[in-house]
Amino acid sequence: MKSKQFIFSFLIIFVSSATSAVALPGTNKQFEWGGGFLNIYGNHYRGSDQSKLWTFPIPYFTYKSDKLEAEPSFVRGVIFHNNWFSFKLSLMLGLNVESKNNKARAGMPSLDYSIEAGPMFIFHIWKAESKKLHINIECPVRESFATDLTYLKPIGLFAVPYINIIHTPEPSPSILNWTSEFSVSPMYADQKYHQYFYGVDQKYIRTGRPFYKAHGGFSGYQTAIVLNKRIDQLVIIPFFRWDYLKTSVFYNSPLVKKNNYALAGLGLFWLFN
Repeated sequence: MKSKQFIFSFLIIFVSSATSAVALPGTNKQFEWGGGFLNIYGNHYRGSDQSKLWTFPIPYFTYKSDKLEAEPSFVRGVIFHNNWFSFKLSLMLGLNVESKNNKARAGMPSLDYSIEAGPMFIFHIWKAESKKLHINIECPVRESFATDLTYLKPIGLFAVPYINIIHTPEPSPSILNWTSEFSVSPMYADQKYHQYFYGVDQKYIRTGRPFYKAHGGFSGYQTAIVLNKRIDQLVIIPFFRWDYLKTSVFYNSPLVKKNNYALAGLGLFWLFN
């Protein structure tokens, strides 16, 4: 499975890099590339009381132009933009969980890697005169697909409308001078999405795990912070996410073992250009 993890990460990075080549000539472009490691530690899934460490050796790149933004974790194609509104297409990735390693899901199908793709609506609410601080309302609505590299299966619709506070200071060698993004969001998903993660079919019933059919609707609250610091050729990206699930529509699922979800990570990358 370790080799699949690496291959999956590499293929997504490769596809993302290839996609970035479609930016129109004559636009303002910024491209950086390198390599390093991405380490992520968190609960197996939202509501799980077990945790796991994922480690990926991956290429690193950023590409920004008037028409496209790309990083290892997302690709956003800009369709429309003005001073108050942007419309983009976005791509996100989700991690896998092997049910044999999770007590709550023992005997059930594993949760494969996921790819989320769909439109993203961004409302530019406020910008400081220095342009170093921005406040946006960003609304991605994505269709999710599960995959183990042998198939691609739609698993439902997921939406995360969030307030995003972005701070981009002038480049500085100071260790205290970090680019940052802080977001707070309610989450929503359809019945199919919640059923994939939290439903229990009749054939998987066992003691302590009764039948459960999930509903669509409110999926909890999410808070996230992402930092970014470049020191010469070294890029450091720590991040943290915390979800509150107690008011979600799937909270009564027997697969939900705690009312929150935490995920933290650190990316260390060396730039070659």
